[in-house]
Amino acid sequence: MAESLEILVQMAAAVLSRTTGERVECGLVLHRIKRGYATAGTGIQTARLARLEQEVREGPLTEALAGGGTVAMNHAATDFRWARFRPYLRDAGFNSVLALRLRLAEGTDAALAFFAAEDQAFPLQVIAEARSFADAASRGLRLVLEMDAARTRASDLKSALESRTSIDIACGVIMAQNRCSYNEAIAIIAKASSYRNIKLRKVAEGILENLPGGAPNTHFEH
Repeated sequence: MAESLEILVQMAAAVLSRTTGERVECGLVLHRIKRGYATAGTGIQTARLARLEQEVREGPLTEALAGGGTVAMNHAATDFRWARFRPYLRDAGFNSVLALRLRLAEGTDAALAFFAAEDQAFPLQVIAEARSFADAASRGLRLVLEMDAARTRASDLKSALESRTSIDIACGVIMAQNRCSYNEAIAIIAKASSYRNIKLRKVAEGILENLPGGAPNTHFEH
C-alpha cells in the first residue's frame, strides 16, 4: 500500500508539472475506518505537510475531505485560511496549493494536494486537468484498496484456520491423555488460557510443542 501511494503522488506531480510548466509537488492522505490515516508525498516537505494536517487539524487536504470538493489557494501570503497550517506551508516555500478529494468506496476517504512555489500556479484550466487526473487516480486507488482488502482477508482466514487446527489437535492430545470428551478438552484449554491470560492458540501451541515429535505443521500456503 505504501508503495502504491508513493507511485500515485509521483505520477500526480508529473502530470501537473507538465500542465503548468513549473515544478509541482504532491501530497496525499488516505483514511480507512479501523485502519487510521496514511500519508505520502513526493518529497520530505510534502510528506511532512500531509502529516502536519493531522496534528493541526486544518489545511487543504483536510478541507477537501470535509467539503468533498476542490480547494485552491493561489497566494498564501494574502489568504487568511488555515491560520495554524499556513506558516508551515510558507516555510516550505509553497505559495500555491490545490487539493482534490478522490472518490472511493464507502468507509474510505482520500485527497491529493498539489504544491507550487509560484503564485497563481493553479488557474482554472490547471484545476480542470487536476480533476481529470483525480478521476483516473480514484479508479486506480479503488482497485489497489480492493486488492489490499482481499490479501488481508486471505491472511486473516489463514491465521484462523491455523489457529483452529492447533486447538483441535491439542484437544485430541488432551482427549487421549485424559480419556475425556472434546468439550471437556476445550474447557481445559480455556481454563489454562484464562489462568495464564494468554490466547487459546498459545495454550494449544504450548501443548503441541511438548509432544515427542514436536508441534505438527499446518499447511495453508495456497
